[in-house]
Amino acid sequence: MWSHLSRQTGGIGTRGPGETQLEVDRRRVQDRIARLERELTEVRKHRGIQREGRLRHNWPFISLVGYTNAGKSSLLNRLTGATVEARDRLFETLDPTTRQLTLPNHQKVLLTDTVGLIRKLPHTLIESFKATLEEVQLANLLLHVVDLSHPRHAEQIEAVDAVLGELGAEGKQTIMVFNKCDLVTDPEIVQANLARHPGSVAVSARTGDGMAQLIEELEIRLAAWRMQGRFVIPLTEQALLAEIHRVGHVLDLKYGEASAMITAHIPPELIGRLSKYDAGSPQK
Repeated sequence: MWSHLSRQTGGIGTRGPGETQLEVDRRRVQDRIARLERELTEVRKHRGIQREGRLRHNWPFISLVGYTNAGKSSLLNRLTGATVEARDRLFETLDPTTRQLTLPNHQKVLLTDTVGLIRKLPHTLIESFKATLEEVQLANLLLHVVDLSHPRHAEQIEAVDAVLGELGAEGKQTIMVFNKCDLVTDPEIVQANLARHPGSVAVSARTGDGMAQLIEELEIRLAAWRMQGRFVIPLTEQALLAEIHRVGHVLDLKYGEASAMITAHIPPELIGRLSKYDAGSPQK
């Protein structure tokens, strides 16, 4: 029964003398890990160059996250007209793909697909895939794509949230995108999930259903990017400075001895608190 695990000699390219099948399998896994680590080193260099270019454009940056095979690449293709290959394979998206999207209000944004996540992602894998997952940390908005047709979609949502927490990306502004709704036979499942997650959207990347609602929600969430202000804030107001970094988008920051001159896109709810530090009226 276990003869395939016995020690056997083999020819060139197969088993070495006295090597068991288990040892062969382990060696193949180690070889694949080494190859992936080499690829990820190149990915990290490539992404660094691309990131510098994105920052120069100064556009909102949106990252698609989700459990593996949730349909992130298909959604990216549907939104942007890209032709990213979508396969039903674990870790199919290794080097994240970034595409530009222009919203109806003329706001340009950048959408990035990322590696699919899994339950209990080992810390070693989190470290290895940090080159791709760091895109999530830098995003201004997350699209959490969920395969709503999967019978364990609730567990997958929890798994993704757990990994985002380990990456330090919990609490980021997020739109829940319930994908593959065309495959859901019970409409109450769709409605229950939409009610559970305010601001969420039900879509089908395959058919295009729900895309108009998703675009509308993107415009609402990114409205802050169309308001710009310049402020002189005392360095004693560290909490306020931190909040601007967290919910806004800093365009320029200069520190003086007692204050910081900051130019940023800010959400409307911060304007009142910042009015006394105004050094130039916010503008559209």
